[in-house]
Amino acid sequence: MPLRNLALLLLYCLVVVPAGVLARLVHDPLHRRVDRAAPSYWNDLTTAARGETRA
Repeated sequence: MPLRNLALLLLYCLVVVPAGVLARLVHDPLHRRVDRAAPSYWNDLTTAARGETRA
């Protein structure tokens, strides 16, 4: 059992972690880059997008 755990740890450290690091270096899925020209980062939602209905 401990040998299998060690093998899984090595697989994770040698395959999964480098793949995740490379993916983050190539592409930023959350678009976290700073835009100095943007006046604001606020996303104004409409009432329809929030799911509110008019009574």
